[in-house]
Amino acid sequence: MITRILLTTAVIALLTSTQGCVVKPQYLRIDPVVKVAQAQIGAGKSVGLRVSDPRPDKKLGEVGDPDQKMVDVRVDEDPSPAIYKQIEQALIRLGFSVQPYSETMDRTLDIKIYGLELKSVKKPLTFDTEVRVTVAAHAVNSTEYYDRQFSVRTRKAGAAPPNQKDSTQLVNTAVSQALEDLFADEQLLAMLAR
Repeated sequence: MITRILLTTAVIALLTSTQGCVVKPQYLRIDPVVKVAQAQIGAGKSVGLRVSDPRPDKKLGEVGDPDQKMVDVRVDEDPSPAIYKQIEQALIRLGFSVQPYSETMDRTLDIKIYGLELKSVKKPLTFDTEVRVTVAAHAVNSTEYYDRQFSVRTRKAGAAPPNQKDSTQLVNTAVSQALEDLFADEQLLAMLAR
């Protein structure tokens, strides 16, 4: 009997708290953190760096309750400068000298953000939120080149759809992981260091 009363009270409290939540459109700011150990792989060699976001639609997805209201999750501010800064600092920690990209340079690294997606799906008792990030790298050293995509998918379950703070954290964690995977690619770094 006591268990039934406690369960009923918990369900009423959950329903009351979720009904009071107003879901608003979310505008996220991409500000990743890339952790790279100090090394002298680059030996002072100069690399031209370019970062761009060619995605035509800045909408990442939607969150909310499909039975009630869904709202957009967007990244309207260009994330390229924040990502450029993190990649630049990581390359410097690895011993490279970083310059703005130019077609005339022999050694370049061109990064494109091809995919940013956030999807929140309502399950019977939870909301499953999934973030997908795809970053492409095109590295050139004289006549050699190296292309690779780095994809990350993360998931989180919660009692309610993610709020703007949660969405921002999930997306930035996934972007950070994709960029750290890029710097863990020994073949890419070795080619730039030749």
